[in-house]
Amino acid sequence: MVSNFVGGYNDNIAIVDLSQNKVNYEKIDYEDKINFIGGRGLGVKFLFKHKLASDALFFGIFVGPLIGTGIPLANRTTLVFHSMLTNTIAYANTGGYFGMALKKAGFDGIILLGESDKPVYIVAKDGTITVESASPLWGKNNSEVIKLLRAKHGDSRILSIGPAGEKLVKLANIVNDGSRSSGVRHGAGCILGKMKVKAIVIPSGYAKSINIANREKFKEILARLSSKIKKSSLLNMETGLFAIYGTPLAVIPLNQNGALPVKNYTLGSMNLAENLSAQKMSKTILIGRLTCAACSVQCRRETATFKAFNFRTEGPDYAQISSLGSNCLVDDLEAVAYMNSLCYELGLDPIETGNLLAVYMEATEKGLVKGAEGLKWGDVGKMIELIKLIADKRYEGAIFSEGIHGLINYLGDSSLDTSVANITIQNADPRAEPAWGLLNATENTGSSCHIWVYPDLVYSFRNLGMKCLLPNDPNDYGNIAKAVKFKQDLVCVLDSLQMCAFSFMAFDIVDYVDSLNAVTGLNINEFEFLKIGERIFNLERLYNLKFSSKHDYLPYKFIKIPNEAGRVCNIEELLKHYYAERGWISGKPSIEKIKELNLLFFLRQH
Repeated sequence: MVSNFVGGYNDNIAIVDLSQNKVNYEKIDYEDKINFIGGRGLGVKFLFKHKLASDALFFGIFVGPLIGTGIPLANRTTLVFHSMLTNTIAYANTGGYFGMALKKAGFDGIILLGESDKPVYIVAKDGTITVESASPLWGKNNSEVIKLLRAKHGDSRILSIGPAGEKLVKLANIVNDGSRSSGVRHGAGCILGKMKVKAIVIPSGYAKSINIANREKFKEILARLSSKIKKSSLLNMETGLFAIYGTPLAVIPLNQNGALPVKNYTLGSMNLAENLSAQKMSKTILIGRLTCAACSVQCRRETATFKAFNFRTEGPDYAQISSLGSNCLVDDLEAVAYMNSLCYELGLDPIETGNLLAVYMEATEKGLVKGAEGLKWGDVGKMIELIKLIADKRYEGAIFSEGIHGLINYLGDSSLDTSVANITIQNADPRAEPAWGLLNATENTGSSCHIWVYPDLVYSFRNLGMKCLLPNDPNDYGNIAKAVKFKQDLVCVLDSLQMCAFSFMAFDIVDYVDSLNAVTGLNINEFEFLKIGERIFNLERLYNLKFSSKHDYLPYKFIKIPNEAGRVCNIEELLKHYYAERGWISGKPSIEKIKELNLLFFLRQH
């Protein structure tokens, strides 16, 4: 490796102490760049060190060295915090333009600490932070907040919370530019609500150039990566299957394989699944395709209708379609899109909301809900009413505010549970997709995995023309465990570069390594690159071992109740192989693994 970093960083982390109304600025240690890069990796390191010294709230917003350089699909922002919902380390990953704006405004990250005594919002401009009063914004929906802030600050990039975050609903989320929150789970909005932070604003005018260490190599990489996207049968903007149909492409193959969440995972397929499909969306409510910074793919959906409902919004993505749609036995795509947009407006995680409503529906069917309360399968009108009540933490909606464990305690039936660490499994049934079961059982943040981050671990997608890391035999638990470990480590390092994980549909590991080296001046190889991801994943595990009670498991429904094909997820056998692959003992990194990954400092804090 080289002795210093020439490019890729602003060397500016802003630390905002909300309780003291003070802002400090720190450079990034050289060793932290080597060991954790940026984004998710840098976030867990900062959170761990903070938590060792203080119980004050921590909320980190981080970007990585490739953001703002023009590297294709380098456009993510990672939010890192300790979740009130899962009581684990949590990270939320979002795209759009916020990350690029933050980097070009002169930052590598912003860390918020403590709690303000009044509502505020954060303004990040020209490498400097100001804290302004948000009293006029408090209580307003996300679209109103965006309008008011842009009227004052120009065409800004904004992260904001809605009323659900203000009221400390644990499944509250943060909305990116008023219309996007698919990757933002774990109750991120609840943390900002507790801090009394309504929004983070990057006003227009951000234009800081990012240094590039090796411009000749950089130009070659840009041409190479652009060519790979154009040649991709999935990502080519005009002909790629994923580009054309977006994440809703998942509906049909998962349904055909019996892996679609239906009726709170009591079924794996539904007769009218095509009504929720990407193909159906293209013919009905789709009005355009949206994109993120440095991306030609345009996989984001813009939808609208003025029929039964009146909305124009982004989404729904597949995750919302499966939670608010199939899992609740709703086959009306227009209704799903409206409920998704309503969740965005109110600042609720639409994925968690839909899955909790599915739990409530199954409980109602079982006769566990008495009186006028309850929710029947597919009752869109009552779902809309409940979404509003959940966000307001009122009446019947209040029983949802603590997450699925609080809801199940109220209902009195643990067999309804579909969660790990109080966050529900999304997207696919682990009984039909064993790697999905292992992935969700072992993620350090609870069962919050996004299926299109891990499409190569999904048997249902084998015929879509993408990479498959899995063995042909779904009972080959050793190789399934090996594939899961590899992809978890890769995603950790991609989240630290802030590369969109969808890029792996077209790119290879050498492409990421070459990009990092050319931008920063490093000289690492592919082995060292993946080792960074492994280090980050293990540090997250060490964090949970010290500050959380999270362990690796799947709920009863997936390991004891067979699906329609007679399968359960053999999580015990999968975990045995997985721990061997990781060099862990009963879910804990061994001392040898900790030394290998240069994490002894954090072990000593135990």
